[in-house]
Amino acid sequence: MIKQPYYMINFNAAACLFEIRVNDIPVITLDIKGQTATRIPINFAISKNGKQEVSVKVLPMSGNTQLSPKAELSYTVELYDVTNDFSFDSEYKGYKSPKIDKSKIIPVLTNKTVFDAEVPYQLKDWKDGQNLKDIDDLNLKIRNTYARLGKLISDGNYDLFAKKMEKREYNMATSMYLSPSESKARINGLITSFKSGFDTMLLAQDSITVMAAYGKKIALKKPNGEPALSFGNKELNEQIMLDIEFYLPKGTNEFEII
Repeated sequence: MIKQPYYMINFNAAACLFEIRVNDIPVITLDIKGQTATRIPINFAISKNGKQEVSVKVLPMSGNTQLSPKAELSYTVELYDVTNDFSFDSEYKGYKSPKIDKSKIIPVLTNKTVFDAEVPYQLKDWKDGQNLKDIDDLNLKIRNTYARLGKLISDGNYDLFAKKMEKREYNMATSMYLSPSESKARINGLITSFKSGFDTMLLAQDSITVMAAYGKKIALKKPNGEPALSFGNKELNEQIMLDIEFYLPKGTNEFEII
């Protein structure tokens, strides 16, 4: 077994709004008019050894109701060895969308594949959380949670912010094989940005709730898939997005970042 296996999705997409999930956790969502191709890490969505599910959804570009004849998405899952100069090890079969028939109205394409993964860690698991589909007033509660978190940052309560990010950061650092100092630098980098003027909370008015992890995680997203919560710098006229998800531990009614 590779000591530090690093799984990535190598994808190519064109003329569509697409989402790729691993174990029902969104790893990328893009609304692309042209064409793009890259690799994205997916270890953070792999909590333990065994079979991992990759699901894709290909939708029309924003403002359209059917897929463009140019729409396409393809991907493969790749395994790299971090301990050996990030060397390529193997590839798993993925998916290639069929050519779009111009004579047919096609509103969406979906696909699911499975691959086996071995990882030397076990993440703090959201699977122990409550089924969010059973929670009353879920939309209102998660929006209030986002608003409280945003105010906490805008008020400069950075120690509490860092504490609320602990589970998420543990999972990210563990899955990416980061040292304690590298992990701490990630959070400190965010806090430094907040302190340097990125302190005006912006919560997208058109945000929607997006469920993940088979009903155990939830986030607010813009319709194009971007995080709904961001912080603006008025002088620079720029903003940074805060990409977070929440779950509800059993026995509590307080959402936690995971």
